[in-house]
Amino acid sequence: MADTTVTFSNDILPMFAKWQSRMIWRLDLCNYDDVVANADAILDQMQQGAMPPPPYDPLTQEQYAIFLAWTQTGFTQ
Repeated sequence: MADTTVTFSNDILPMFAKWQSRMIWRLDLCNYDDVVANADAILDQMQQGAMPPPPYDPLTQEQYAIFLAWTQTGFTQ
């Protein structure tokens, strides 16, 4: 059976890397500690359809589910 653990390096970082420069004023989306520290705010923004910020399209439900799973399973690096 394949490992289905969601990790920062394999799943979260690739999802957020393209918006790093746009969000660096607030947090570094490519920095594990910053993302963990701001996970609740990121989830809130995702739920509101405001992640990433305009002019980008919001993350998909699948991407939201991946991030949520990562937060609920202990923020595996």
